[in-house]
Amino acid sequence: MHFLKQAKYLGEPMEGCNLPPALTHNMLKETQTMSQAVTNVTAIPATRRESTPSRPQRQPNRRAGRAAILRRHAPATGLGLVILVLLYLSLNHLARGVQIVTLCQAWEGLAMAVGLDLLIVAVEVAMVVTAGTKAARPVARFANPALITAFAWSAGLNGFAFCANQDAMMWKAVAALLGVSIPVLIYLATRSWAALAIESRRTA
Repeated sequence: MHFLKQAKYLGEPMEGCNLPPALTHNMLKETQTMSQAVTNVTAIPATRRESTPSRPQRQPNRRAGRAAILRRHAPATGLGLVILVLLYLSLNHLARGVQIVTLCQAWEGLAMAVGLDLLIVAVEVAMVVTAGTKAARPVARFANPALITAFAWSAGLNGFAFCANQDAMMWKAVAALLGVSIPVLIYLATRSWAALAIESRRTA
């Protein structure tokens, strides 16, 4: 009898373990965790869909960027084109003046003209670029004599070439002054162009 009571006592919890409420409680927990996982997974595409409409907004930004680039570089570009026109005019008259004075060939006069005018531009750009740096004094030490020499020859030969075909004394003087003014304009315009180009690169 005592043995049967122990067996009955041990059999009660075994029957209790198979009760359906325990299973339903576990199943509820599993379904809740699965629903949370599903909500977490479905929340990811929602954030991606919100970031996709940013494509149409890039077009105004690109247009604004292009307009800003044009505003920065337009003055330097326009002034550079004017300098190229003046250089072309100066090279032709300077080469002609060299040919008249030295009786050299055409290519020699053109080479001398290119050397003088482009030396003025290159030396002036070098002085503007190195302004405020340690290399400013060494560059200016040799650039100033070269600039003065090239400027004097270019102005003199341009003035001579402009007034060579003029017979009237008054108009000959006016033509000479016009020829001398071309290297002066090239010098001043190159100095301004170098400053504009440097400033546009800094603001870029």
